[in-house]
Amino acid sequence: MKSQYRGKLKGRIVGSLVVLDIVEQESHYWSPQMSFRVEEDEFNTGTTIIAGLIGPTPKVWTMFVFIYAALAITGFFVSSHGVSKWMLDQYSHTIWAFPLAIVLMFTAYLAGREGESLGADQIEMLKQFMRDSLKGVDAKLVQKR
Repeated sequence: MKSQYRGKLKGRIVGSLVVLDIVEQESHYWSPQMSFRVEEDEFNTGTTIIAGLIGPTPKVWTMFVFIYAALAITGFFVSSHGVSKWMLDQYSHTIWAFPLAIVLMFTAYLAGREGESLGADQIEMLKQFMRDSLKGVDAKLVQKR
């Protein structure tokens, strides 16, 4: 590992999968994780393919899946109750569950965007590590967003 990254990144290898994390001392809840696989190209002998992803850690993914699922399910059933009351010409405050769930989902989305901006410098460090690691190698970098 290059000296400028020593003490900032840690990694592990599982088969053809490589996972890079930010060390605990510099890590925070929104710190990103880079995972990539290294495989021989089956169509072009002598060529290696490196494909990867930089994103949140599994605990952040899990949290957002739980939040969105809980809001969607709760919002659906509570607002269904409110709509059925409305269809029976009875007023119920639960009809406001649907717009409230939408507002809370949008708030979770904004929180995710804020978290992404908090980890932006570390994302750039992981990208630069890959660029530096592949410097001098005949490589074609493809970045998808």
